[in-house]
Amino acid sequence: MTDLVIPGLPFRLKSEGRPSGHVPRFISDGIELTAGPRADLFLDPQGTDDPPDAERFVAPIAGNFVLSALVTVNFENTFDSGVLIGYVAESTWFKVCAERDPQGIPRIVSVVTRQGASDDSNGWPLTLPGVYLRVARLGHAFALHASNDGSIWRLIRYFSLGVSDETPIKIGLLAQSPTGPGVTVRFEKIDFGVDQLTDLRNGS
Repeated sequence: MTDLVIPGLPFRLKSEGRPSGHVPRFISDGIELTAGPRADLFLDPQGTDDPPDAERFVAPIAGNFVLSALVTVNFENTFDSGVLIGYVAESTWFKVCAERDPQGIPRIVSVVTRQGASDDSNGWPLTLPGVYLRVARLGHAFALHASNDGSIWRLIRYFSLGVSDETPIKIGLLAQSPTGPGVTVRFEKIDFGVDQLTDLRNGS
């Protein structure tokens, strides 16, 4: 897979995980990714025999960052989702998702995985076709936000992964379809910066 050069990102994204079998498609303001069948990235706290291996497109970043995108998912099956991810290792990572829940409702979902177990948390239902998602690093802490308009942001989660300030992590995009044959996700208005967020709860 050729590295992805995406408008809005000053670095190339590399493919990791099991290839989906679908070539990313560039669109006017971003990129469209299609997940492979049963593609997933989740470590059940009760244990699982199958390691998660959804294809993700990531790049290592050191220091503080803010990555955001307008994410639109062609929802069809339970847990279909479009994701922004931060990845340290197979047992340590996080993601914020636009995801279809078991009741068929699209909603915000966040997952923080530490020591090989994922902590899964459902957020509010989505009322628009697309939603802005954002991941940010503040030293050894991380914050996840979502927004309807890309201007006013609501805090979803604030946490630590237990990694030092100097540890680079891989950030990027993925599409997943844990229960279905695949799903297509559009990532548009992708933006990246290195300024540290100063207030996590004031909507900025």
